Amino acid sequence: MKKNLLLLLCIVAILSTKYLASHEKRQSALLLYNIEALAANSEHADIGHCYGTGTLDCPVSHDKVKYIAGGYSLEGLY
Repeated sequence: MKKNLLLLLCIVAILSTKYLASHEKRQSALLLYNIEALAANSEHADIGHCYGTGTLDCPVSHDKVKYIAGGYSLEGLY
């Protein structure tokens, strides 16, 4: 009786391990859209803001502006 119970327990453990190992976790489309949105936002994070009307091309909106203001960081140097 104990051998049968032990054998049944081993079979259940092996089958459950095999099922969990072969189970694929898929990422939802919403998660992928959020990742892309965050990545796209960080591309222009260090550019700053564009002000006024002038002759400079704004790198974000591609309009003609007078001033392009942005922060400075030492992270880009290394």
